[in-house]
Amino acid sequence: MTGAILTSNGKPIPFTANYFATLKETDPVVEAAEMRARFADDGYVLLRGLVPQDSVLDVREAYFSHFDAAFFKDGDARRGAFSGAMPALPKHGYKGHPAYDFVRSEKFRAFAEQPIFKILAEAFFGGPAERIRRTPLRHFVPGRQVASRAHMDRTYMDGMPTDTVTIWVPLGDSPLVAGSLLYLEDSHQDENLERAVRDAAPMDRANDNRPLTHDLKWIADQTGRRWLSADFKAGDVVVHSPTIVHASTDPGNTDYMRVSMDIRFRRAGSLADPRWDSDWAADDGY
Repeated sequence: MTGAILTSNGKPIPFTANYFATLKETDPVVEAAEMRARFADDGYVLLRGLVPQDSVLDVREAYFSHFDAAFFKDGDARRGAFSGAMPALPKHGYKGHPAYDFVRSEKFRAFAEQPIFKILAEAFFGGPAERIRRTPLRHFVPGRQVASRAHMDRTYMDGMPTDTVTIWVPLGDSPLVAGSLLYLEDSHQDENLERAVRDAAPMDRANDNRPLTHDLKWIADQTGRRWLSADFKAGDVVVHSPTIVHASTDPGNTDYMRVSMDIRFRRAGSLADPRWDSDWAADDGY
């Protein structure tokens, strides 16, 4: 795949060593202190196979079961391959869309509230953690130039960045060609990055100044930093800092739909952003 041209929100970026490198992996059984050290150094920790694969695919299937079977190749909601036929629905995550209802379901809550996620967050905090209720569900469909723009989670939440952590969970395999998550190398260590790019960055959302840019090549060129990527499997998770810049590619030459959830925790007793104490909706403005 080296030398291919990827896109994000329609903007091209070459898949070359100038722009991409590989995410480091961390063994889930390492000591908490070592995990925290890696997190401080890299701004993320990638843990392979942390969650049983079948439980992840169960949630994927449960979400897709809310759609008409014609949405999937061979009607197979567990695999979730796009048939090419888009259903007539409200926008993703708006009231009336399956994602809106699913994040309010017992199946979704039970998965997000598994003890392993809280244990993991407490390993990073070095103390008690509380799950943040608002848990976004992302869903990217092949053939559509729609992806996560380059952004930092701290831009969207009140409180100290050291008091929150995000656990990104792909619900199913998430290879780079399906729109997997990318991290801008060492961007969490650059306190001046946002200030340096904010005014000059190209932006396709005139009324939303929270993302940094939709042009991943541009920000890589401006900062001299590469995008870190991986082909994720069901069961993998990435824990990332609210100060690391991340984004995603457009789903390209694949029929596999990328679905993921962002499970967030706050340090127990820290400031709670009241906007995040309700269930997620794509049009809630947060």
